Amino acid sequence: MPIRRVTKTEEQEYRTRLSRLEQLGIAIGPADDPSPEPDRLTFEQTWDEFPGIYELPLHEVAVVVPAKMTVLSSGILITDVAMMTPWEDWPLDLWDREESSNYKDVIGRLYYSPPKLLNPYLKRERPLDVRQVEGVIIAHGYVSVPPECHDETPVKVELLVRDERRNELCFDFEVRMDRSLMHKWERRQREQFEHAHWTKRTRLYEPKREQPGDRKSVSPEEAIKPPHASGEHDVTDDARTLETGDR
Repeated sequence: MPIRRVTKTEEQEYRTRLSRLEQLGIAIGPADDPSPEPDRLTFEQTWDEFPGIYELPLHEVAVVVPAKMTVLSSGILITDVAMMTPWEDWPLDLWDREESSNYKDVIGRLYYSPPKLLNPYLKRERPLDVRQVEGVIIAHGYVSVPPECHDETPVKVELLVRDERRNELCFDFEVRMDRSLMHKWERRQREQFEHAHWTKRTRLYEPKREQPGDRKSVSPEEAIKPPHASGEHDVTDDARTLETGDR
């Protein structure tokens, strides 16, 4: 018959029965603790990349965690994974490249480009084999960053993993706050607003253009006819009037 491991519930019931026997005055031998099950999957933080949490526009954040993943037992299947921040209970999801235009900006802050991603190992539909691999875990979501959290402020994040046995594993990482991408976006928005405002003012004060119908049409004969000297028209008319009167 194969050896079956003792579950936590069975262990608790066993200890309860031993306690009752002691209360009844029945001598019992020393109870050996069952050997704990070794971790099948572990994550350790590394320092090959900058561990950061980046504030992005529209209350979006991105977390980059450099880590080493070690699979000690083959056959483990990850069924759920999430990243948690200390500010809200809303989890961050693993980030795919095509999901956001800010992805390239975040990747551009890393030392190595393109980085070695651990995301594909956490989202596989097949069990993991025994392996050890280093890379970065990238997650993103929508979380309001407290205003008192300035650049370089240390922030603790948690990686939550659930396997096919419904075991929930938690791994802690420390990252640093980085608002540089948010400042870049705000500066770009400010420049665009100032440019649009300046263009609108320039159009407001520039001289009004003449329309095709604003000028009075002139015939070619009038255009080449020499102008009368001052008083010439009046003298001619008077002379014609006197001549008519003499007749």
